[in-house]
Amino acid sequence: MSGSRKKKLPSDKDNIKKRWDSLDSKKSLSTKEKLEKLVGLNLRRSTPKTEKELPQPDQAIDTAFLVREFTYPLTSVFKDLELSSWREVSPGLLGIASGDEAFLDIDPLRLVYFDVETTGLSGGTGTIPFMLGFGFFQAENFTAKIFILNDLSREDEMLTAVDEFLDSFDFPGTVTYNGKSFDFPLMETRYILHRRRFPLLKKPHLDFLFPARILWKNTFESRKLGYLGDMLLGISRQDDVDASLIPSLYFNYLHTNRFSMLEKVVEHNALDLVGLSALLLRGLMILKDISYSSDAGEVLGAARLFERSGDFEKAGKLLEIARQSSERRDVTVKAVKRLAVLKKKKKLYEEATELWELLSEDQDHVALRELSIHFEHRRKDYYGALEFVCRAIEEVGLSESQRRDLDKRLSRLKRKIELLENEEI
Repeated sequence: MSGSRKKKLPSDKDNIKKRWDSLDSKKSLSTKEKLEKLVGLNLRRSTPKTEKELPQPDQAIDTAFLVREFTYPLTSVFKDLELSSWREVSPGLLGIASGDEAFLDIDPLRLVYFDVETTGLSGGTGTIPFMLGFGFFQAENFTAKIFILNDLSREDEMLTAVDEFLDSFDFPGTVTYNGKSFDFPLMETRYILHRRRFPLLKKPHLDFLFPARILWKNTFESRKLGYLGDMLLGISRQDDVDASLIPSLYFNYLHTNRFSMLEKVVEHNALDLVGLSALLLRGLMILKDISYSSDAGEVLGAARLFERSGDFEKAGKLLEIARQSSERRDVTVKAVKRLAVLKKKKKLYEEATELWELLSEDQDHVALRELSIHFEHRRKDYYGALEFVCRAIEEVGLSESQRRDLDKRLSRLKRKIELLENEEI
């Protein structure tokens, strides 16, 4: 018909908006459930098969990036720990946790916490950090400042704003969680693509994932930030968005300009930043005073951090406390092992021997080997040394390399004993 018009097919943008409006009207669903349902619906859509069914081009986006800020007062309490306790933290504690002397000159309240959300986890130039989160203390608050890329073709503009922000505050050091392996290499790549240098690369960097692994290795089954936040800080993530859905939510947002789709993701990023600050604070307060610990495993972890920093005196005291106070056999054994190592480093061989003898009752390979060394080289008791080597070979499950080592030791001891017996004759 001459007067008829072709019916206009809805674009992807229209369809996503329609789906979101329908889901958003359902008050019985949480925001997390709405977002997950939206992503699920979009993932189930079949791929367009004809040119006529292809989505319409996106409309131009006027703003290169958005900025959202969240503030948490210093009176905020995470379980029994208030953020204001940061005022009690000395740079020395940061130095112990980080293992980096550069932190000894840094005011803990001037650190910046950094975290990114990306379009994927594959790495490389195809992975874009679309959300850059910075947390810092300002006046009586902890502020989370989140930069959100609103146009993938204008990343350079957002990075310029980030540079200006970092330059204005001139933070002396950075804290991340797995930043050395992920966030920093990714940002370095993005900056190189824009012929820039990521400003935070010039600053001391504390990746708290590594100290956290040491501190809570013997207390919790996982050292993931969300898990520790739940267990140690009482930060519930039940209504959090599944991390695997975040890239899809971001691309849906770009299609629709409905910021409500990203709200939970932005809140997630802000919560990670303040949570990281509170988690670091929890760790530092344990180093300051073990009365903040709730488990002998934490005391053992604190001792390991002091040992790593070279404070063997403090490490020894904490190991002895862990040994005496733990109700768990595994923690007690680990504490005794580390104590023996410290005694040996301090050349207190007889005290170390007492500890090795305790461990040898459980057929501990290292203890039996150390006892054989001690008896052979310090006491010159070759028969005693031989006995410990034989016990290790006969009673302990050994790896191939361990068996080779003990076989060599056994042969040497037999030769020494033979020479000794010949001299006596």
